[in-house]
Amino acid sequence: MTYTMDPRDQALLAACPVVAAPRFGALPDMANGQRIVVARNGWFVQTRLDWLDSITALGLEPPAMRLPYGEVQECLRFSFGQLPIRMIEEFVAYGRQHLPDEAAGVLIYSRSTGRLRLAICEAERASPVRIDYRRPPMASDETVAVDLHTHGRGPAFWSADDDRDDQGIKVAGVFGLLDQPAPVACFRLVINGLYKSLPHHPWQGPQALASMPDAGEPGAGRDGWALRLVRRWHRA
Repeated sequence: MTYTMDPRDQALLAACPVVAAPRFGALPDMANGQRIVVARNGWFVQTRLDWLDSITALGLEPPAMRLPYGEVQECLRFSFGQLPIRMIEEFVAYGRQHLPDEAAGVLIYSRSTGRLRLAICEAERASPVRIDYRRPPMASDETVAVDLHTHGRGPAFWSADDDRDDQGIKVAGVFGLLDQPAPVACFRLVINGLYKSLPHHPWQGPQALASMPDAGEPGAGRDGWALRLVRRWHRA
């Protein structure tokens, strides 16, 4: 008896393939898109775009059954290099100017130049607790890489509206306490409904920065890749 896969299942598998992690070699290269990687140490989603290459764990526990595959480590790489502190600080300054209301902006990636540019989103309605906005126009070779907004004088946190709005694939950032000398922020990697916190950045606040372990310390553990991310922020 010959089994024929339903064409709809074929389309789903083509859109998001499932591969086993090689035990004795490297993962095969992939084009832009997503795939699920089954490894001895867990399940992972690998995402590749023009500006992003990431491997993110789908669960914190390895399979109960010992699988005969290789292991996979989480990673995060940006094709444009480092995340620009000064560009993001320009957005923070814009948010301060529009207190007490919220503000929104994006870092747009250009495939032709390989660089980011800051664009402010046009507010349709803005208040101290909400903003409805329109994204700026983009060229055909541009896409949003980083989505930014503020909570005005309020704290930085992910609201229910943020969770609903954060779809697709991007880095998201929210800033709070903009009326204070040192604002704070939360950042996360958004992958089609999966949120991976990026906790180590220049806007954590002095207490968080003072307690941040070094990536080489034994306690760094699974977050070692995220700890290394802090070294990717630059002031260009």
